[in-house]
Amino acid sequence: MLFSIGRSATGRLASTAFATSSTSPAVVQAVVRAQFKAHGLYRRFPQTVRGYATAGLSKKATPSKAVKKTPAKKTTKKTTGTTKAKAKGRTALKAKAKAKPKAKAKPKPKSAISPERKAVLERRKLKEAALFTEPKLLPTFPYQIFVTEKLQGTVGGPSTLIEVARQYKSVSSDELQRLKSKAELAKTQNAATYKGWVESHTPQAIYDANLARRQLKKKYNIPKAATLKLIHDDRLPKKPLTAFILFCKARWASGEYADSRDVTNVVSKLGQEWKGLTPAERKGYEDAAKAQAEVYQKEVASVLPNRR
Repeated sequence: MLFSIGRSATGRLASTAFATSSTSPAVVQAVVRAQFKAHGLYRRFPQTVRGYATAGLSKKATPSKAVKKTPAKKTTKKTTGTTKAKAKGRTALKAKAKAKPKAKAKPKPKSAISPERKAVLERRKLKEAALFTEPKLLPTFPYQIFVTEKLQGTVGGPSTLIEVARQYKSVSSDELQRLKSKAELAKTQNAATYKGWVESHTPQAIYDANLARRQLKKKYNIPKAATLKLIHDDRLPKKPLTAFILFCKARWASGEYADSRDVTNVVSKLGQEWKGLTPAERKGYEDAAKAQAEVYQKEVASVLPNRR
């Protein structure tokens, strides 16, 4: 019974001590010990006094629960939010970096063209510029007209041509006159047709066509005809004459060499005369040649802006 009374009293004393004392372990033990001694219980129940003192200390240590507050979770959420914001920022930067236009791939170097292929391309280009598209003209000689009329609608061979040539030799004077008149008419028609075709192109195109024809003939012998046929265009500026040519024209117009048929001999004599002229005598021809050259340059600038 005394033991039960002791435990009960001990519990009340311990509770009183914990309620009034500090949380320091030394203070708690001192207060409990003093109260038990005052009631004469310390010597009888020393173990019980120590146990309550220890239990009191353990229970007093529970305030650590109050430290666990929700703000810690908020801090975690804020950190998560900041992390997400940083992640979004990185994603945006990556997207911007990806949005940059891709650099264009460098074109592959073209393979070198062989000389043969280069010549083919040059010929093709020159042929296009040469304007080999002249209209087909009418025959302008009586014999050509006669043969054309005889062979029209027939398949002619060598024997046929021989027979037509024999017939032409025996035509009447009236028939021959008709053929001549038709030839003159054909010349007039051809001139009009040719002029219309020439003027359907610009003077620059005609000038370039003649250059192309010269190059084709010189480099590739195209066409294979013996003579080079150039396009005649009255719109193109006339090249100026030299002082020597002006002198030759003046001497020829004088009539002194009108009866001479040996042109080579005449030119040789005129050359000797030109060399024998004094500077004062040459000056008139040289001034005339210079004036023609100036006019030519002005015409070229206005008619042929791309003259080569």
